[in-house]
Amino acid sequence: MNIKALITLVVLGSSSVAMARPVAPSYQGGIIVRDHRDHRAPAPLPTPAPAPLPAPVPAPAPSFVPLWVTLGAESRIVDGEMAFRVKPTMGRFTSLQLQSSSGKSLIYRVLIQFSNGKTQAVELNQYLNASNRKIMIDLDGEWARSIAKVTVVGRNARNSSYSVLAI
Repeated sequence: MNIKALITLVVLGSSSVAMARPVAPSYQGGIIVRDHRDHRAPAPLPTPAPAPLPAPVPAPAPSFVPLWVTLGAESRIVDGEMAFRVKPTMGRFTSLQLQSSSGKSLIYRVLIQFSNGKTQAVELNQYLNASNRKIMIDLDGEWARSIAKVTVVGRNARNSSYSVLAI
């Protein structure tokens, strides 16, 4: 055999033996670890937080048109005032409205007597006519009130008329 072949055999043979020889074991926490790959079961993935609930959809507001109740209608203000008596069964109200039907009326003031005896006086000094057909009056108090009598003080022209409405 050739010397070159012999040297090559020794070199190659020793390197393959070195490759096959096991590595010295390492120690971790008193346990001999020969393989450094992790054979434990993988940790479970964290459960995601539940999806937030959708915001509640508000119910649509009731769409109704409030109905005005006619407390009285008059064509003449006799002796400077006209009173309208209101039945308790007509309900409770938060506003009054004087509405011109025809002609021209000068309204000085409106006196409102409630069912509990209290009164509210509203100074107006306004005309009800074609250019000012309605006069609104808010009733005192936070709640709807029961009205016993409405007195309109003023004067009107010959062919004029107006109505008193409440809501």
